[in-house]
Amino acid sequence: MSSSNGTTVIRHAPLVGYPDDKLYTVRVVDGVVESIDEESEGKHINGYDKAAAEEIDLGGKEWLSPSMIDWHVHVKLQALHSNRIDLQKCQSASEVLEVVKLALNDPRYDSKQEKNLVGINMRNSNWPDENFLTKEKLNEISPNRPLFLLFNGYHSMRCNSLALKQTKFGENEKEHDGFLVEQDAFDTFPILTTANDQVIDNWILQEGKKAATMGVTEIVDLEMEHNIVQWQRRYKNGNNYLRVHVGMYTEHLKDAIELGLTSGDDIPNTDGLMKVGPYKIVTDGSLGSQTAFCHDHYPGNKSNFGIYYYEPKKLSELIEYGLKYNFKFAIHAIGDKANHLSLKTISEASSKPRKGSTIEHAQMLNLQTISIIDEKTGKVKEHNDLELFKQLDLIASIQPCHLVDDRDLCHKFWPGREHKAYPFKSIVKAGIPIKLGSDAPVSPMNPWEALAVSVTRAGENDEHNPFIKDEILDLEVAWKASTSNGKSRLEVGERADLCILQSDPLKQNAAGLRAMQVNGTMLGGRWTYRNF
Repeated sequence: MSSSNGTTVIRHAPLVGYPDDKLYTVRVVDGVVESIDEESEGKHINGYDKAAAEEIDLGGKEWLSPSMIDWHVHVKLQALHSNRIDLQKCQSASEVLEVVKLALNDPRYDSKQEKNLVGINMRNSNWPDENFLTKEKLNEISPNRPLFLLFNGYHSMRCNSLALKQTKFGENEKEHDGFLVEQDAFDTFPILTTANDQVIDNWILQEGKKAATMGVTEIVDLEMEHNIVQWQRRYKNGNNYLRVHVGMYTEHLKDAIELGLTSGDDIPNTDGLMKVGPYKIVTDGSLGSQTAFCHDHYPGNKSNFGIYYYEPKKLSELIEYGLKYNFKFAIHAIGDKANHLSLKTISEASSKPRKGSTIEHAQMLNLQTISIIDEKTGKVKEHNDLELFKQLDLIASIQPCHLVDDRDLCHKFWPGREHKAYPFKSIVKAGIPIKLGSDAPVSPMNPWEALAVSVTRAGENDEHNPFIKDEILDLEVAWKASTSNGKSRLEVGERADLCILQSDPLKQNAAGLRAMQVNGTMLGGRWTYRNF
């Protein structure tokens, strides 16, 4: 079940977001925070059956807070992550080849378990020999096993011949260079792993348990597959560690529509733990693959402005389709022109999107009013993307850790435009609400790392070197964007999704956030993790 039918009383608890010189008793009944009472000498909190209730005494030393949410996860990919070769630290194509060569003989990657050998997280911003990573080189080191080597972001990959033969290019494999980008790369996802559902479901269950140890109780799952039936099966088999908003892509909407469901509705047979999530539309590519759609061309290639997947008419049709069935949207837009065109098309729809709809990533935005030639009239019009973003009542769903991963790529591929990249503070100052996520496995699901990056715009031990210092977020703003209730503190009457922390997160610097210890996580009144 998604919630507890019992009573839990947590005493002598400092509460995050409340006066820090007070202690409180929090009473949870049937999965809901029924009362929060300030304690004082001689005052006793009664009104419950002590014999039937679980009592927990924090002794004034641990902090009670809302639990955490991750607004952008690819759960299956994240689960597969641990069974793939992490190539993130490779500093050259030559090093990638050496690491993969060793992995081919590593028992952890036994071909009897997985026919394909998959590498992930290649970051080529500083490679001196990028052109060295070819299909022919991959064939040399792995003539008998398919190789799929993915660049960070999962928007592009390199393959050997055996891997290509599994794709739609198999018949013409000899003529193909083995580099797959955007949709061609996405189309390979279903064939990357040969593990069966039972194995993968167990990996996903372990990811849910791991998330609970970090205080996470809720995710938005934007996996690219028919996810309703997948999550029904996982829940039936005991996966009840997270609330899941199950995202839809265009080809999946019928799954919900045929059941008479839309965003926010409970998925049948999951006891309210799984809900239909947003309708995701991917409008452009990514920075690392130089396919994020921008107003300016990429360095060294005056014809490459990135990729925008839809003509305005087609994107408009998709938006109207989602509106017809009352779905919330999750619109992927990374480049500044992709954001501009997406916002403009949404603004011209028959109605505003449902509240709670998001622009996913919003990595580069025009921060000032710009002049754009209207394609229909040929006239110059003034546009302010931040104002339009706010007027549409959209949420910016951002992934702070991408900033650390991509800062070198920003300098390489968006030179002179870095000030428009990851404009967190500017988004907030414009009155646009934000939500934090990871895009796991592109970045690990770790809300504490995301918070640390938000308030420093730098990675661990690099805090003295922030990327565009003026865009640093205030801690309380970032905290509210990370909690499951969207607030800084617990409130009476809300569902009992909470966690016990070793210290007050609102009093921490980046190091303190990264070191945060979670001692307990409760979902709907039920402990999903406890270290006491």
